[in-house]
Amino acid sequence: MTSGNHVYADRVGGTEHGVDGGAPGTMPGLVGTGIRVDGQGRTWSLRREWSRGFTVIMLLLLVSATATIVGVQGVVGEMQRTAGQLHIQSEAITALRTDMHDHEQLGHLLLSGAPVDRSAFVRQQQEISRRFDQVATVFPTGYGMRAIIIKTGQSWENGLRAAGLWGDQLPALHGNHTVGNPAFDTSNENTSELLGTVEAPSHRAMDQGLAHEVYLARILIIALAGLFALAAAVTVYFRRRMAKDLMLPVASMHEGVLKLQAGDFNHRIEVARQDELGELAGAFNDMAGALHESHLMLTIRATHDGLTGLANRSALTERLTASLGLVCERRARQESLLFIDIDDFKDVNDSVGHEGGDALLVQLATRLKDCVRAEDLVVRLGGDEFAIVVTEDDDSGSVAIEVAQRIRDAMRAPFVVSGNRLDVTLSIGVAQRRPATEDANELVRQADFAMYMAKAGGKARHQLFDAPMHERMLARSALKADLAGAVAAGQFRVEYQPVVDLRTREILGVEALVRWQHPTLGRLAPASFIALAEESGDIDAIGCWVLETATRQVAAWRQSMDHCANLWVAVNISAFQFPNPQSLAAIQSILSDPAAQADKVVLEVTETALAAHVDCGIASLHTLKAFGVRIAIDDFGTGYSSLSTLASMPVDILKIDRSFVSGQASAMPSVPMLEGILGLADKLSITVIAEGIEQPEQLELLRALGCGMGQGHLLARPAPAPVLAALLASGGLLPPEPTPARVDQRWSRDGGTHSRMTATWARAGRASFSTGGDESP
Repeated sequence: MTSGNHVYADRVGGTEHGVDGGAPGTMPGLVGTGIRVDGQGRTWSLRREWSRGFTVIMLLLLVSATATIVGVQGVVGEMQRTAGQLHIQSEAITALRTDMHDHEQLGHLLLSGAPVDRSAFVRQQQEISRRFDQVATVFPTGYGMRAIIIKTGQSWENGLRAAGLWGDQLPALHGNHTVGNPAFDTSNENTSELLGTVEAPSHRAMDQGLAHEVYLARILIIALAGLFALAAAVTVYFRRRMAKDLMLPVASMHEGVLKLQAGDFNHRIEVARQDELGELAGAFNDMAGALHESHLMLTIRATHDGLTGLANRSALTERLTASLGLVCERRARQESLLFIDIDDFKDVNDSVGHEGGDALLVQLATRLKDCVRAEDLVVRLGGDEFAIVVTEDDDSGSVAIEVAQRIRDAMRAPFVVSGNRLDVTLSIGVAQRRPATEDANELVRQADFAMYMAKAGGKARHQLFDAPMHERMLARSALKADLAGAVAAGQFRVEYQPVVDLRTREILGVEALVRWQHPTLGRLAPASFIALAEESGDIDAIGCWVLETATRQVAAWRQSMDHCANLWVAVNISAFQFPNPQSLAAIQSILSDPAAQADKVVLEVTETALAAHVDCGIASLHTLKAFGVRIAIDDFGTGYSSLSTLASMPVDILKIDRSFVSGQASAMPSVPMLEGILGLADKLSITVIAEGIEQPEQLELLRALGCGMGQGHLLARPAPAPVLAALLASGGLLPPEPTPARVDQRWSRDGGTHSRMTATWARAGRASFSTGGDESP
């Protein structure tokens, strides 16, 4: 863009191209130089790496558990084996000692010659011998324990043989051999002592077994400690790897997401490793790049016009708001705003079509950019409306005027659209931003208002903003807004001004005049709000309300006063009510009410308004005429009605405009006009009522010209219903008017046709009077 619009393009990235759809194999809508999402080019795998790590940890835990179980079982088993062996040996020695002692006692009995079952003794002896053999197998060969058992058995056998008590010796043993007891006891004691020597090697074997168990326990503790140390090392290693390769990238991505949410679309995540998280980081970077491109495009679309490429209304508001900021270099400099509208752009669309209209807008945008400086901003607001922000060199606003003049000069060359030459003009409104201007919208409204003033002034021109005129426009808008609910709120009043016979001063009828009792502005005359009501459409409700109120009021007077039986009421009808079928139907409904007595109703329509709605107005008048009402042309002589139009209208009364009555009689060119109007009405059999009679001399002149009826402040001012009711009750005649100081009249009548007349008024040089009560609603 040129002419200042590039500021916005640069600020949002300067690109106006669309976002690429992305290469095949990448995520849709993502563009950039990040890693592809399909996994190609991956050099690391978090899945494999962490699977191996957890496998190692599980193996270490399994080995530790197995070693613990096996080791504990081995130690416990060894302890149980040692304790069991010791218990078996102890029981075997104890049983052997008991059997040897019992056998020794039987041996002493045999030696003493006591009767003893020798066969039982032999069996016991054989049992002890077998027990020695069994005990020998219980003890291990180590430490000489088995040899001691064998030696003990042999010593026991030798002792018995020495005493003659061995099995094969018993048959030869007879008598008392107590003398051999000491030797037998000594042999038994030696055998017992020899058997006791086996306990010491047994204890040494048990101690050795316990020592082995302690050794196994130490080996188990060392192995478990090693396994736990290895597990701790593996855990620390993978924790560091998790912090570096997993948690740090995740935290980086979380930070990136927060930055994207905050609007930082330029943030990118560093890809540390080519693994799954690296792919995710690459995809995130691609997504951020796509969002950045989309953001740029959306920003351009949001701040620029799609047709012309100019900045749009949002950019204008942003520029003006920024310049109105508290901290802004441009605030110290003055700026002006040009509001531009193409004159009669609808005709362009109708002639070359909407596509041709768009082509014209594009060409116009180019010309506008050529007319401004680099620091100025050209904006398309929409449709055929443009705006230009111009930076002023001083407080005079001359730069904006120069730009406006350059634009008008540039419009002199015709546009060529689809081979058609188009002459285009612009209406330009200029508003200058002052230091006191606080609202960008206010400046736009001022420029917009100035543009409409330029259109109202004839188009193809530029207009400076006029603050007083703007204030009047705002007041007018506020009044129009209040007007919408005025009828429903009962704020309107009706006053009545008599229409009298100029010769007898009898009140023949009354004209209903509406007044608005505004809640804050007080009493408003019709001239203050009727035009507004016609613009807004409220004239329908107001006109119908006045018609219904006035007809009912005058009907009540006719019914209550015998001398007012023929009193009629004139009500003004706006020509804007005729095109509205609903309003016309409402008027017909009022007139069809027998209480209204339509034959005593006069509907007044101004000549100017009727001339603007001739066809519709004449048809509506004929429709209303069918109800028996009379039709009056108000302010006659000001609407430039043709005679043919007047002849075709169902007119009963002509009300001569006050401009023909007021003024100096001797110098007034309106006297011949009055003669002409009266003569025309006489020929067409139309009644004439003169309005605006303010002075006695005017009344005398009208009488002299043969005018039969009139109204004005000289005769009676508009008054509320109670005041007029009192006047009617007094007889329906007005008091005599003051006699003019001097009236010199020369006039003649030839066949009923008035000749030219001159009148010398007593108060020569008197200025014209205001119309006062002769106001139309």
